[in-house]
Amino acid sequence: MLHPRSSGTHAQVNDMPPTIPTRPVSPHSVSAPHSRAKRGVAMPDKLWPQHSVLTISRLNMTQEQKDLVQHNINKWAPHTNLYLKFIDSPNGDIRITADNNSHAGWSSVGTDAKNVPLSKPTMSIGFKDSPDSIAATVQHEFGHALGLKHEHQHPDRTLDLNRQNIYDEYESRRQFSYEADNNIIRTFSRPQVTASANYDDKSIMHYGFPASRLNSGPPIPRNFKLSEDDKKFMQSLYPEDKTLLGKLLNSSIRAMISSSPT
Repeated sequence: MLHPRSSGTHAQVNDMPPTIPTRPVSPHSVSAPHSRAKRGVAMPDKLWPQHSVLTISRLNMTQEQKDLVQHNINKWAPHTNLYLKFIDSPNGDIRITADNNSHAGWSSVGTDAKNVPLSKPTMSIGFKDSPDSIAATVQHEFGHALGLKHEHQHPDRTLDLNRQNIYDEYESRRQFSYEADNNIIRTFSRPQVTASANYDDKSIMHYGFPASRLNSGPPIPRNFKLSEDDKKFMQSLYPEDKTLLGKLLNSSIRAMISSSPT
């Protein structure tokens, strides 16, 4: 979920499991082909420099958990010009910890991870869930790590929210109304974010919304994979360099990453 801070400070997104939030986690912290618009919401000042090599540490995980995390992070890889290198040392640019007692996850947003002390994680994944749900959580949280915000807070969302039910839900879980406002209810204005022309309720960055959270309209199920518009929007944020020099640079960096020790 969103936990906005004032400009210039470290912010973190504390996410909930499929559709119901748990207790909050304390922070450590254009047009597409065929005239279809890319869809998404991102923080422009949180994007990583183009063609960056991002090192990723997977902390306190079993090998099975490491494999699951890497596999699902790599769902984003073909749609960005960033280079993702998974390392065994604990000092990666993105440091992911496993929480075996939680369904939820959280992540620093984009380059906010650089403000987190090296001794602390920048992301947490709850493993107390089914493999499909964990996979979706990893994809969602890594979207935040690349600079994305929640799609259900898109400036042009079409949700008719039942605010009182949402407030009651938060209160029942010993959370506050301002958290519900920050995490679900408020929308971003276009000057605050890079937002696509169209709202995408199929986005991996969109929560599921049961009928209890809506005044009208059909419930929105949780999404378990990147939507086509997620992919296109990410490509617009981190576009491929198709020049000859760009292709040579790409090949050189990939060769360097594959040959360097972890």
